[in-house]
Amino acid sequence: MESEYDQKDIVVIDNGTDTIKQLSLYCIYSQSTTINADHTRFQNDNDNPNNKPQLLFGQDLKKVVKEKKLNVQLSNPIKDGKIDNVESMKEFWQYILEDGLQISELQQVNLLIIDQVKNSKEYKSKLAEVFFDYLKVQSVLFMNSASLSLFSTGLVSGLSIELGHAVNTIVPIYQGFPIMHALEFSHISGAEITQCLENDLRCYETLIDKFSEEEKQWIIKDIKENMCYIASDYEMQMQSEDNFTEEERSYELPDEQVIQITPQIRYHCSEALFNSAIINKNSSSLPQMIVNSIQRCDKELRQELLANMVLGGGTSMFQGLISRLQDDICQIYPGGAMRSEFNFVADFQRKYSAWIGGSMLGSLKTFQSLAINKQEYEENPEGKMSLIHKRTF
Repeated sequence: MESEYDQKDIVVIDNGTDTIKQLSLYCIYSQSTTINADHTRFQNDNDNPNNKPQLLFGQDLKKVVKEKKLNVQLSNPIKDGKIDNVESMKEFWQYILEDGLQISELQQVNLLIIDQVKNSKEYKSKLAEVFFDYLKVQSVLFMNSASLSLFSTGLVSGLSIELGHAVNTIVPIYQGFPIMHALEFSHISGAEITQCLENDLRCYETLIDKFSEEEKQWIIKDIKENMCYIASDYEMQMQSEDNFTEEERSYELPDEQVIQITPQIRYHCSEALFNSAIINKNSSSLPQMIVNSIQRCDKELRQELLANMVLGGGTSMFQGLISRLQDDICQIYPGGAMRSEFNFVADFQRKYSAWIGGSMLGSLKTFQSLAINKQEYEENPEGKMSLIHKRTF
């Protein structure tokens, strides 16, 4: 069933801490990192007579960083899945709509904004002010990423397990709505794992430190995504010297120097998901969070949650994750549990599951009935907060 809106006017934006995904006509996504550039360091100051900092994004950002000609300060307006610098973000949204997606008339745009399930409706109200008062879009629909991750697999009920860059979120979903009292979240996520890997690679710091900060981060991320995995039995593998030689991998740096990625390095950092002491933190393990969330739900719903556990987010892409979760949950589930009792849904595109779910919802006629349009938002200035409370999901 198609949406009443023209599809080219519906834009889906997933505001991730590491990456922002944007979609119009199902074609474009862009990086979310922003850069503040001090114009006073430009050779020609005539372009900026007031010497005010300028925000740069996308290809302009990459060019400035590569040329190293300006005094720049990297910043990220999104922290822990929440925007803490709205002024920077509103310019970034304008950039991705006008420059990234080449939309000339923002007044015709209908936005579907994907947000963390734990972010408050008061927070969403502040974002609505930006979209309607500053960008002046036609309509906005706020949807939580957990429900959309499930929706991307064709499910409306199940356990959403989102493993992102800054936050891991476990939340049961019933008929499309999150069961908030059973929410579990942790900051032992992608960013912490990357930092742990960076520490593990310090034995090669003389070879890696010669690169720019941007290049170093790319190298570390590339090693994490392509060489690291989840050990089936961490303690046994760490003590077994027989595995070391056959599991060692060679990695070629951009300058063609080669470093050896030992098995300890390959599965040490990712073990933080199961034992936070690895990174000197005190947090529940991922399997324990899953069990805790399910146990807070009604008994009648638990079996359905166990049978529909949906993985999403970039950190869920580690090889060996599902097998390890199955083993650990079987051991700690109250009363015991058989592997046959539960099922993990892990689509190969799960890194973008919430975004995909958002694009599916945006293509349905349901979008029209759920979204807040500009006219009803402006009709009752005193009732804006009430409207946000009623129409955010």
